[in-house]
Amino acid sequence: MSQPFYAAANKVLTMYALRQERASVKAPAHSDAEVFWACEILEGLSLAAAYAGSKEATAIRNAADLWILTEKIPELFILEEAEQ
Repeated sequence: MSQPFYAAANKVLTMYALRQERASVKAPAHSDAEVFWACEILEGLSLAAAYAGSKEATAIRNAADLWILTEKIPELFILEEAEQ
C-alpha cells in the first residue's frame, strides 16, 4: 500500500457516514460532536503522517480544518495504484 494514511483517512470518512445512518438520541446525525470527533481522528492521522514524513499529512489536516470551518464533509482521498 503506497498511501496508508489516505487509506486510513478514507476509513474514518466511511465510518462517519455509517455512524450518521445509525444515528441515535445520544449521537444525532451530523451533530457538532460527531463532526468534531471525526475531525479529531483525521488530525491525529495527519500528525502520524507528518511524524512519518508522509506528504499525505498536509492534505489530511487541510481536509479536517476545512470540514470544521465549512461543515462540508470531505470527499474520499484518491488512492494511487502502487507500482509493481
